[in-house]
Amino acid sequence: MALSEFRWNKKRQHYSYLFKKLGDYRKNILLSTKPKVIDKRKNKEASNIKLYKHPNSNSNKVVYAIPKVYVDHYSSFDNRTYNWNFHKFDKRNIKKIKKGKIKQKFNFTK
Repeated sequence: MALSEFRWNKKRQHYSYLFKKLGDYRKNILLSTKPKVIDKRKNKEASNIKLYKHPNSNSNKVVYAIPKVYVDHYSSFDNRTYNWNFHKFDKRNIKKIKKGKIKQKFNFTK
């Protein structure tokens, strides 16, 4: 059975959707409330993908998925799992991110 859960990523300071086990590591997609991410090391700005609805059914915040798959050690996640689900309109975008079909589009900042 596939892994499908939401946890807080202590290393990256974001909520994340964990979807695959790789031994002691987990593949995950980060969720953010900001429409753009700035990579300070490369001086680049990337757009995030806006989700139709927050995975938490009690929240009305606008949430974005960072279109990159991260691989982190299982100890970098909080022990608490959240009982969240993606809206059916968001599942297609998440699946594209998981397969690597949606790439981050970088813009150079000044």
